[in-house]
Amino acid sequence: MLASSKRPPDGQRRDAMVEATLDCIADLGITATTVRAVAARAGVSNGLIRHHFATKENLILAAYRLTIERMLQPALGALRLPDLPAHERLARFVIACLTGPVANPRMLSIWATFISRVRVDPLIAREHQVSYVDFRRATEPLLEEVLRSEGRQPTDQEIEDLAIAVHAVIDGLWLEGCLSEDMDERKQIELGLRSVEALLAIKLPTPCL
Repeated sequence: MLASSKRPPDGQRRDAMVEATLDCIADLGITATTVRAVAARAGVSNGLIRHHFATKENLILAAYRLTIERMLQPALGALRLPDLPAHERLARFVIACLTGPVANPRMLSIWATFISRVRVDPLIAREHQVSYVDFRRATEPLLEEVLRSEGRQPTDQEIEDLAIAVHAVIDGLWLEGCLSEDMDERKQIELGLRSVEALLAIKLPTPCL
């Protein structure tokens, strides 16, 4: 059999169906993203999609999980950078939350479409809550490290409250940056760093990225 006629592995075909789902959601919205529409976009049969996902709801959920993974991966990577002082890791985390793939207008459009379903779709709501809490908690050890390096002794509750506030500020600046035609990336980074500094009463470096 010629190599060009071989079927791609199941994992690749599944990934292609999820990508096609995201394309449909970006172009059509969730309601109009049917199994038939995704199958046509992915170049597969309706039956193959149902074989992998069983229902449209499962397909949409897989697409949401991939969206969240892509949005959070750069920021989580910044948290785990080895051999960097805590203050610089936090600065890089802020920048990763505001720039790069997460600031893509298409990403914002897809995310907003999913978020509009949180109040009406229990599956999306549960996934949203879990991913948000996990992401916020992932930042808490770094915030504690930063504050302790400043000679402070924050309580667990103080760290949790600060993490909520930091994420709220970053999320607001991210939305403002995505939607505003007047805010360039440099300004957005500057506002992000200075806002987090004000919340934590610290000074952050401006990394050379």
